[in-house]
Amino acid sequence: MTSLTSILAATDFSVDGNNAVRRAALLAHEHGAHLRILHVLNAAGCKPLRDWFSPTLDLDLKASQARDALRRLAVEVSGAYDLTASVEVIVGDPFETLMQASEHVDLVVLGQRGHGRFKGLLAGRTVDRMIRTCRRPVLVVKTAVQGTYRRVLVPIDFTASSDAAIRVADRMRRAEGMHVFHAINSKREAVMRGVPGHVIRETHLMEEGATNARMRRQVARLGLDSTPMNYALAYGSPARATLRHAHRLGADLIVAGKQGRSTLGNFLLAASAAASCPRRLATC
Repeated sequence: MTSLTSILAATDFSVDGNNAVRRAALLAHEHGAHLRILHVLNAAGCKPLRDWFSPTLDLDLKASQARDALRRLAVEVSGAYDLTASVEVIVGDPFETLMQASEHVDLVVLGQRGHGRFKGLLAGRTVDRMIRTCRRPVLVVKTAVQGTYRRVLVPIDFTASSDAAIRVADRMRRAEGMHVFHAINSKREAVMRGVPGHVIRETHLMEEGATNARMRRQVARLGLDSTPMNYALAYGSPARATLRHAHRLGADLIVAGKQGRSTLGNFLLAASAAASCPRRLATC
């Protein structure tokens, strides 16, 4: 298993944003990685900040106060996780700044939604665009840190993006290991209407056996140790079947691909948001 060496955590000082920093700090501690904590101050969107900053203060002072807030957060996580974190406030467009900063790290960690005094600077559309566009793995944090990730679920669709998801999950897993999952297209059930039950069962057994073997070959081809890995199958739409399996498993992290031909990560993002899923989602 290859460790992460550099992690970027961006916060808007909302609850979710600061939880993202704390999760990134725990991961940095586990991997011995460098942690960079970033806040992007959007000069074009400073009006919502006036509840916190006096409207008479100039942008430099606003950046200075944001930097002080970052330093306090860095002191907190440095003491909690025995690490040294660098902090930076950049004035600019949040999405463009984050995309540029992501080029130099192994993992980007963001809060799902911002609801603090900086609401709108990093939340909502910016996070969604990062998830869909960023070439680095993006971890979306939804809840407070409650310990290391112990059950990591990786839904795969046998694309190259699934390879990337498996590699990222292998880097992040701990303890009970990794759970590889595939949803078999249930639309084919309509073709088998009227077919005797025993034929359907035999067909399912053959399909499940072949798919399970294919899953194991995909992991083996990546040169990873499959000993601590678990494999599971289900019928249904990929996003819904994955979320159901995550619930049954008690998974605390879902790692899904989103690049190339794979759209699983994007579907999961939409489905988990609609279902108010408490689990974290990493896309790669």
